Amino acid sequence: MTLTLPIGVLYSTSGTYQRISNHARNGALRAVEDINRQAEGIRLEVHEFDPRGELDAYHQGVESLLQRGLRHIVGTTTSASRKDIVPDLERAAALLWYASPYEGFECSENVVYLGGSPNQNLVPLLGYVLREHGKRGVLVGSNYVWGWESNRIARELIGAAAGEIVAERYFHFGDADFTSVTEQILQSDTDFVLNNLVGESSYFFLKQLNTACARAGRRLPVLSCNFTECELPAIPHLNHLRLLSSGPWFDVAGNAFSASQRVGGVEGTFSSCYTCAYTAVTMLARACQAIGNDDPDAVLAWLQNQPQATPLGTLSLQPHNNHLTLPNCIAEARDGRFDIVHRQPAALEADPYLTRTPLAQFHELAAPLAAPNLRVVK
Repeated sequence: MTLTLPIGVLYSTSGTYQRISNHARNGALRAVEDINRQAEGIRLEVHEFDPRGELDAYHQGVESLLQRGLRHIVGTTTSASRKDIVPDLERAAALLWYASPYEGFECSENVVYLGGSPNQNLVPLLGYVLREHGKRGVLVGSNYVWGWESNRIARELIGAAAGEIVAERYFHFGDADFTSVTEQILQSDTDFVLNNLVGESSYFFLKQLNTACARAGRRLPVLSCNFTECELPAIPHLNHLRLLSSGPWFDVAGNAFSASQRVGGVEGTFSSCYTCAYTAVTMLARACQAIGNDDPDAVLAWLQNQPQATPLGTLSLQPHNNHLTLPNCIAEARDGRFDIVHRQPAALEADPYLTRTPLAQFHELAAPLAAPNLRVVK
């Protein structure tokens, strides 16, 4: 007997962050295709709603999906859209499978977090950059919770390393003029920029900063925890920036999952947006097939009791916070793709409230260099 599992897909196909959202949507829908073609005893039935990048429409979308009796929804890209629908999910005892990185300081029993919290992306990134590139940073972000919280954490980590925040600026979604902040960056002795802008604003900022750096004859590191392969076509030829991104997965040469997707007929490059959404659907389907139904509590209990084989490696869903353990890589954009420059030795357990994350590496950076021992020779 085949179990038919209805799932909701809630991603925007248009709007200011459509590149990210569409890549995640493609990953989720491709997982559905693969499962329906390969798996025995289960078939996924997709119910989709497109909010088109409008925050109010996410509430309408989740209500529409829940009214059809759905208990599992894969989707949303921004933290604003996720937070907007959590009360609806809690009332309906349904699960959101959230495959995007986020700013932490949240733990809902009705959300499965698969994209990474700050200790899984931002902390390793800043630890690497403060060691390798210097301690004077400019923080730029979209004017909502992702930008605010990510930059707040960055302030604390840079401060722990005795670094300096040269400037901190926020912009609305869709803003396109970054002249004032690019001038401020170049007029100061800035070692790096942390870019927490989202979507089109990020592309405008990077292009304008690259132009400004070209005029000044500088090449500046720009860091991100939410910039992936799907956005590189929007910013070609940024020869005066070093784009460093931190995440759980990159489409590097020889990657087995990417190869399998291309053999299956999917063209182009992939991203952690795609891969994490693909992972969400496959984990959900595997759990439902094992228990014979889609009861959210039973699904979570099954997943939390055994490690899961995923395109990102064998990972575990943490029972105390519904976050997935994740690997971390830091990669630099080169010639239209990312190359990994640093890799954490093991997958990181999520610590969304940063209560167990050691900060010794940052305090060590703050320690003054030991004075040399002088020996008087007579």
